Amino acid sequence: MIKRTINLSIILVVLWCISLNLAWAKIFIDINSPFFEKIPIAVEQPKLTSSDGRQAANTLVDTLSNDLIYQGFFSVFKSMAEVQDGKVDYKVTSEFSKQGDTVTVVLKLYDLSTGSMIVGRRYIGSSSDMRKMAHRFANEIVLAITGRPGLTLSRIVFVSEKNGRREIYSADFDGSGIKQETNLHTIVMSPRYSPDARFIAFTSFKTGRPCLYLKDMASKNIKKMACFQGVNMSPAWHPSSKRLAVTLSKSGSPDIYLVDINGHIIKRLTRGPGINVSPSFSPDGGKIVFVSDRAGGPQLYILDIATGKISRLTYSGSYNTDPQWSPAGDRIVYVSRVAGRFQIFTISPSGGEPVQLTFEGNNENPSWSPDGRQILFCSNRNGGNKHLFVMQSNGQQQRLLVHYGRRDYFPFWGPNTFK
Repeated sequence: MIKRTINLSIILVVLWCISLNLAWAKIFIDINSPFFEKIPIAVEQPKLTSSDGRQAANTLVDTLSNDLIYQGFFSVFKSMAEVQDGKVDYKVTSEFSKQGDTVTVVLKLYDLSTGSMIVGRRYIGSSSDMRKMAHRFANEIVLAITGRPGLTLSRIVFVSEKNGRREIYSADFDGSGIKQETNLHTIVMSPRYSPDARFIAFTSFKTGRPCLYLKDMASKNIKKMACFQGVNMSPAWHPSSKRLAVTLSKSGSPDIYLVDINGHIIKRLTRGPGINVSPSFSPDGGKIVFVSDRAGGPQLYILDIATGKISRLTYSGSYNTDPQWSPAGDRIVYVSRVAGRFQIFTISPSGGEPVQLTFEGNNENPSWSPDGRQILFCSNRNGGNKHLFVMQSNGQQQRLLVHYGRRDYFPFWGPNTFK
């Protein structure tokens, strides 16, 4: 038996790891297969040692079920009794006990084809910690079945206009647990979590012109990172979390520079012609995709940082912008203007035919989920003002995620590392 101890914010979590058969440990379901069908899984109602705590127990099970549904590749049943024809592959059981303000939850995942328990965890906390416990175990389920982490430990960050003010907010991956991250009383843009979740980089007009700022998520302090003459904008994190690609116009037209987290310039990456903006790193940090109007209208280009070689990526569409490289490195999502409206597309980094994902309203600011299976974006499809939506990476299952302020926009999906 393997034992680990992990601090879960205010929760003391004791992880109870179950020994696994080595052969099982190497067998995972390929959810990216073209022949893949949703995985049927039953989430049983918890066993209670007393009636006290029923509401908290229901919150735990409901949250866990919703987390699995949100992944996009599970069919979730609330009990084995709901399962038709006995066709269910996995089952989750839970035991729930409450003593005073302390709640103990034991969650187990079973493979019904073998009857064996795949993973089990014991969490200790309070009734207010049920959602966090559910998020953690949902991630364990995805990891155990697919071999890759899910997204239930991730958070999103975005700009919202609320009470006449624009500030940066964060939320859980499912749009709940919204927290205000800035209180600057000015225009803020393009917030970006660092890959290690330690910082949020963003653009603010606090000085009267666009400068780059950094919020330390541990200390909550906000510091000015770069405020050169001209514009300072479009922060994009290197996978190391130690550097960023940013757009500066300190030498004339906007160009892309590599800076450290203190705003010191490491290297100038582009030198015109025209405007060069909106960088995004490849997963290995060796390349960036960016927007340039060097050929007339804005198009996507790829820069090899080591060699300095730049190649044009997009040729269809007269206005292409806002690229983001996928976590797997196999697709780049971006925005293109079609018939006067902005729509979201993806394209291979090696070029080829783009795939259009949205068709309704204006859709902008796409951002990949940390597992690369979903895309977060903002859209005005529901009546004029922008709010946050999410879809599968193939454009399916588009749904509203956040309607918080009068307008919600500039979303970005952070890493799957929040505890």
